Amino acid sequence: MEKELLYRFFDGKASAEDERRVLEWLGEDPAHREELLAERRVFDALLMHARPTGPARQTAHRGLILPPWVRRTMRYAAAIAVAASIGATWVSRTNDKFAQACNVISVPAGQHVDVTLPDGTQVCMNALSELRYPAFFTNDERRVELKGEAFFDVTHDENRPFVVETYACNVEVLGTKFDVEARAEAEEFTASLVEGRVRVVDKADSRNRVELQPDHRVLRTAGRLVVEPIPDHERFRWREGLIVFRDASFRGLLREFEKCYGVRIEVEREPAGTRSLTGKIRIAEGIDHALWILQRNADFEYVRNETRDVIYIR
Repeated sequence: MEKELLYRFFDGKASAEDERRVLEWLGEDPAHREELLAERRVFDALLMHARPTGPARQTAHRGLILPPWVRRTMRYAAAIAVAASIGATWVSRTNDKFAQACNVISVPAGQHVDVTLPDGTQVCMNALSELRYPAFFTNDERRVELKGEAFFDVTHDENRPFVVETYACNVEVLGTKFDVEARAEAEEFTASLVEGRVRVVDKADSRNRVELQPDHRVLRTAGRLVVEPIPDHERFRWREGLIVFRDASFRGLLREFEKCYGVRIEVEREPAGTRSLTGKIRIAEGIDHALWILQRNADFEYVRNETRDVIYIR
């Protein structure tokens, strides 16, 4: 298959006839799939290496948009991957705020999952995240529990506030769009407001609270709530299955890999010339592909431990 046609296909600019040719070619021989994946890796590496600015950068961003059939396939794969993780749990204490059967959804590494709550609220969950919500909401409030990261598009209901409870803070809203990341093991908490208005209340001290305006986020640092503008909305594109980074440090990017893929990465030697990295990486292609892309811009090797949950950068 001609590379020019494949690159148009990857770039989301193929015509209907082009897409038909590629799909027919894929079905002719299993080896064609390996060839397509190899060319895809080269295509991603070229985009990451070219660090354009201005209008050219916008074109590069569009270059990683998946064709519709691929997006559908990835969504179906993600749904299958988490189906076994969706089930009912119970509450034995009658005074518990979840005094009814609850749904618990856990998202595996390298995936993201869309969930619709009983009130119609849309939730997109990131990898290695868990959401607990009741089978139905009460007349007083709508409360869910989150571990990890999720993006919420809350159905407006002025009579029933929506509360996202995390290990560190509660996020209270009526109807809005926002992202919450709360990972107790890393002592991280961030709430980012895209649209509407939210109140963030520290669970350790309810007097410690802030109200966010759109395009701002709050971080919990050393027991304090710090408000600042959202530095880059591109990071929320994990909902499209992408890790997006701009002027990122080598270690900072590896931390993103750790959160996404559920591995620990130890840097024994940091390669030179990696202070500012910009690009996109497709999450579904796995940690080895992500590191392969990174190797196009940094001179390093890596090995895994026997259980493959620790990666050593050398």
